[in-house]
Amino acid sequence: MVNSPINQTVNGFIEKLKEAIQVRADADKQVMEYTNAIRALAQVMEDRETADSVLATLEELSGGMGFVDAIRFVLRVSPKPLTPSAIKALITVGKKMDLSRYSNPMASIHTTLRRMVDSGEVGISENASGEKGYRLNTPAQRISNLRAKALIDEQVAKKK
Repeated sequence: MVNSPINQTVNGFIEKLKEAIQVRADADKQVMEYTNAIRALAQVMEDRETADSVLATLEELSGGMGFVDAIRFVLRVSPKPLTPSAIKALITVGKKMDLSRYSNPMASIHTTLRRMVDSGEVGISENASGEKGYRLNTPAQRISNLRAKALIDEQVAKKK
């Protein structure tokens, strides 16, 4: 690869992007820890009015999270691939969203994960027990997956 000014700039941006992604992952971990700590402390407060005010402030600050965002969040903060049941548990324990309004949250999690795998956003690996574990793909993995999918689609189109 030629070490042109454009290549140097691109490489610099890639390094900055890697750093930013790591900062975001670290920030997400901190947000989860602080949120859980605040919720736990609010549960043991004697003054219910103050506790409710604290929880309302927490909800206001954190805003609502959608289903895909909640799955992304727990995958981002996990150092290892997660099973669908572990994803559900972390969403519930981390209070990322209320799953009680879903008649079958596990089916929704499986469907969402399948779509995220199809888009290249999420990868699958198998643990020692043979269970599927899901993890977020890095931007480089996503690009590679999209290129591979495009090549396959191109070959299928040629056969028709």
